[in-house]
Amino acid sequence: MPGKENVTTHNLLRHPAAAYVAPFVVYLVFLAAQQAGVASVFVLYPLKTVAVAATLVWAWRGVRDDLRERRGLLFGALVGVLALGIWIGPELLKITRTDFTVGGFNPTTLDAPRSTLAVIARVAGAVLVVPIMEELFWRGWMIRWLVKPDFRSVPIGAFTWESFGLTVVMFGIEHGELWHVGMITGALYNWILYRTKSLWVCIVAHAVTNLLLACYILASGKWGYW
Repeated sequence: MPGKENVTTHNLLRHPAAAYVAPFVVYLVFLAAQQAGVASVFVLYPLKTVAVAATLVWAWRGVRDDLRERRGLLFGALVGVLALGIWIGPELLKITRTDFTVGGFNPTTLDAPRSTLAVIARVAGAVLVVPIMEELFWRGWMIRWLVKPDFRSVPIGAFTWESFGLTVVMFGIEHGELWHVGMITGALYNWILYRTKSLWVCIVAHAVTNLLLACYILASGKWGYW
C-alpha cells in the first residue's frame, strides 16, 4: 500500500540515526553505481559529491548538537599529518608491491578543461564532504550504537573494546585493497575521539589527511590512491 510505504519512509527519515547514516548510504549508492559501470567515474564522482553534500545539509539539524565541541582542532590537524605518513609510508619505504601509478581516479585521461574540473571535484569531495560524512557515520553514530542502540544516550568518545575493534575493522574494509592502512587510520581517528571528545577534531584530522594525500597524488601521479 503506497500510503503505508510513505509512512514507513517518513518514520525512517525521522529516526535519530537517519541524519548520521543517510549521507553514508547516498555515498554507497553512488559507489555501487560506479562499480556497476552505470556511468564514468568522472561523471558519477561530481554527482556523488553534490548528492552527499546536499544530504549533509538536510541532516545538519539532526547532528549539530554533537558538533558543538571544537577544542583541539590544531591537535587534529597535526594528527592528520601523521595519518598521511601511514597512508604513503609503505610505498615510500618500498614495503608494498602495489603500483600506485596505475588504476584509481586518473584525470590526466581527460582533455584539459574536463581534467581540471575532475580534479576540483575530486579534491573538494575528499576534503570538504567525505570527512564530515564518514566521521558522522563511523564516530558519530556507529561507534556509539555498538555500545547501546540508543546511541544518543552514549557520550561522544565513550570507550568499549567491542565498539573500538569493530569500527576499526569495518573502516578498514571500507577502504578496499588498502584495508590494512584503513584500519590503522581508523584506530588513530578513534583515539582522537577518545582523547578530545570532539567529532570536529576527527573531521579536521580526516580532512587534513585527505588534502595532503591529494597534493601528494597530484604531484607524484600515484592515482592508485584514489
